[in-house]
Amino acid sequence: MYLSLATIRFLESLPSAFAVGLLILPLLIGEESARFKTTIASFAVIRALLGFVLLYLILRQIIPADRGISFVQLVEFTLSTTVGWAWIASQLLAFLFAGLTLLRLVKSSRFLDVATLISGLLLLAVVAVTGHAIDDGLPKWTQLSFFLHTTAGLSWLGGLLGLIWWMFTAHAKPPELAAQLAEKWSKIAKISMLVVVSSGILIAWENVGSIPNMLATPYGRLLTLKLLFLCGALLCALLIVRYMRSRQSGAFNVSYVGKIGLIEAGFGLSLLAIASYIAVITPASHENDIYWPLPFRLSYIATWGQNPIFPSAIWWWAIAGVVLLLAAFLTWVTPSARKQRLYVTPAIASAALLCIAVSFSTEAYTDTYNDPTQDFTAESVARGMEAFQANCIACHGPMGEGNGALSKDLKNAQGVAVSPADLTAPHVGTHTIGDIFHWLTFGQGGVMPSFSHVLDVDDRWDMINYLLVLSSTNRSRFIGPAAMIQWLIAPDFALVDPEDRLTTFFKLRGKPTLLSFARCSAAEDGRSELSLSLQQANDAAKTANIQHVTVFNGACPQSAKALEALHPKAVERAYSVMNRYPNVPYTDEIDEAHFLIDRSGYIRARYKHFTSEDNNVVQLTTQAAILAQEPLVEINLHSH
Repeated sequence: MYLSLATIRFLESLPSAFAVGLLILPLLIGEESARFKTTIASFAVIRALLGFVLLYLILRQIIPADRGISFVQLVEFTLSTTVGWAWIASQLLAFLFAGLTLLRLVKSSRFLDVATLISGLLLLAVVAVTGHAIDDGLPKWTQLSFFLHTTAGLSWLGGLLGLIWWMFTAHAKPPELAAQLAEKWSKIAKISMLVVVSSGILIAWENVGSIPNMLATPYGRLLTLKLLFLCGALLCALLIVRYMRSRQSGAFNVSYVGKIGLIEAGFGLSLLAIASYIAVITPASHENDIYWPLPFRLSYIATWGQNPIFPSAIWWWAIAGVVLLLAAFLTWVTPSARKQRLYVTPAIASAALLCIAVSFSTEAYTDTYNDPTQDFTAESVARGMEAFQANCIACHGPMGEGNGALSKDLKNAQGVAVSPADLTAPHVGTHTIGDIFHWLTFGQGGVMPSFSHVLDVDDRWDMINYLLVLSSTNRSRFIGPAAMIQWLIAPDFALVDPEDRLTTFFKLRGKPTLLSFARCSAAEDGRSELSLSLQQANDAAKTANIQHVTVFNGACPQSAKALEALHPKAVERAYSVMNRYPNVPYTDEIDEAHFLIDRSGYIRARYKHFTSEDNNVVQLTTQAAILAQEPLVEINLHSH
């Protein structure tokens, strides 16, 4: 069905673009366009009729193939959906354009020509409204980019096809007129390409989501192919420009320009075919099952970020790249190499960039850029902790430090002793969460077995969420009252809110939050030391004008409570992994701790206790005021 819908979008866009192109060209040189009028009208009528086929195929995507579609259903769909109303608007423009082109058959006027061209350009613009541009969730600037992108792109393609038609059918026209038309069209084409590229970048930013997605998703791979075709079209345009600059006055090789333009049009039609297809498939940024096709990826963190020792492969590749760049520069500036530099310099520079890229490359897998099926929540972390303790502590140890009971006896297939990875070491941050998912699914290093038969997909992502927290435990020991840099993400969790406004901890982002944990004994006095500390934390949060969430167990004072967690035990277990101190044994219960989370969702500071003697209340209010002024940062779990 995607292919059928894409095909009709292609067939619908092409005639209207061709018609607009044939309208533009005569206006550029003040030529009477009588010989194009019938062709333009025919293309416009075909576009209007194909619109009905498009509506049918859109509805067929919703209704199963074994069920018929009645006229009543077509009308109901058209009048009750955003897509339907967008189709109505585009069809009205299509019939307006067709009507004006038919009117031009019996009436000639400059005003009518301009009005027809404007209606045609508007029709090209609304091609996007039956694709991703109709998504109300997209930012307004992205939706506007779709209209600019289709208008400029189809105008360029239509004008190019029209120019070729003109070149091959204008045998009686003087060469200088053909040259004048080509030069004037070249200016419009340059503007169109500038709009296509700039708006395309904005669209890709929203629909692709990341550079790896360009190769890891069907949408991204098609977009990459589209870029290659665009480069081919621009190369053809460059050949025509070079010819135009070198031609002698009064001479113009119509056949040469027409043939190069025909090749450029071939690239343009390929661009339109790909654009028609990616407009109806799932955008790359919405894909969850992402397939990375290369055995490597580029990463600063995993290569130079690890401060490699000299000499090493990373250093040698980088040195080779720098030497080749220097050679490319010398080749370009050496007078005796002028004839060869146009070819030799790009070749050497390409080799240099390849060497530098290799120095940044690290191992990758098919799952490297996979997105999690489980959100990064405290509940997920708690489930992952249980799975880890049931399956992994024998090798990795109870806290993932690589010191399990079997750690000293592990050997790979060659009989060489292998130590389990320390999951709290800095090297964990050099891998993506997709890497870890791949190892849990298929095993790793010939020692770690596959857990795909023990843990389903969701269970594996739960464990990865736990490992994200666990990998931060060594650094989290040193979180104190002074704010640290943004590196430790606060896991999300469900909140109890009678008004159903703030249903998750994530929804508190945008403003600093104090997250307080406490276990209160039933025998404690109402004004005990712990109760007084909790009350001071609550008062300090109000004074600092920040949000406050409490996860209390036992008879803690009601006056100290604020927003509460829906699953307090799971939240306590998840945050207990990060609530560690040097030389203090780990426990999954938090007697008392207060985490200060910034407006982006990072844990920045921690307070053990509040008393009238210490300076923690002042530090909390001071740090909260600083964090409130920081910019909002979007968190990416791929770089943890």
